[in-house]
Amino acid sequence: MTNPFSRYHLAAVQTIAIAHNTFREAVRSRVFYILLAFAVSLVSFSYVLGFLAIGLLRRVVLDAGLSTISFFSAMTAIFVGIGLIYQEVEKKTIYNVLSKPLSRLTFLVGRYIGLMAVLLVNLAVMVAVLSVVLLLVGGFTPRIFEAALYIYMELTIITAVALFFSSITSPVVSAICTAGFYVIGHTSSSLPQIVAPNIPTEMGKRFVILLYHLLPDLNLLNINNLVVYDVATADGFFTHALTYTILMVAVLLLGAALAFRRRNLV
Repeated sequence: MTNPFSRYHLAAVQTIAIAHNTFREAVRSRVFYILLAFAVSLVSFSYVLGFLAIGLLRRVVLDAGLSTISFFSAMTAIFVGIGLIYQEVEKKTIYNVLSKPLSRLTFLVGRYIGLMAVLLVNLAVMVAVLSVVLLLVGGFTPRIFEAALYIYMELTIITAVALFFSSITSPVVSAICTAGFYVIGHTSSSLPQIVAPNIPTEMGKRFVILLYHLLPDLNLLNINNLVVYDVATADGFFTHALTYTILMVAVLLLGAALAFRRRNLV
């Protein structure tokens, strides 16, 4: 009789091994270095932009820095994440991996954890650069780490989306779909506030509100403006954001696992 503990232990060891291998592959990716270098350069350049706004140096640097970090972290998640599965299939290395006593779910989770580790390093480097820039202008605030935490939660969702589409289609289609998810996620919050009031019919307004509740809302994880203007988050905001993130990631990874399990790799 198989020991359940030993089975789970083996799965955990395999997951960590795949995550470590994914981390090394992603770090060697040219896309990772290009996006990281570009983002660091823009964060540093925000220091120069700050001098163009007399009296608003700290606010401009902080706003530009956090926006840059958020955007380029998401781009890294998209362009590195979309190739996580496709490259393995294209190079046929996945056959060697799955020929071992390894489930496809373990493979996917290992890939996901590995990329999240890369994104954590990527985010840490950019936050460190922004911290130095803010120290130079005398505008450092520890709340940039709070903003970075929410940015990372958003990245967990975007990476799960990229992994889901990578499991079922080509990199080009995956990139388009994941980028579309990112854009929708950052614009859907305008539906009840801007779009719905301008619709003449009650049925149309209800449809827009329903659409808002069905679409992803990544602005729930965006506190950049609150940090820039030094406004505290509402009570329970973190719990709500964390719950939303966990549910989204769980659903997306489950969908990716089901799609990958049904995929014919022959």
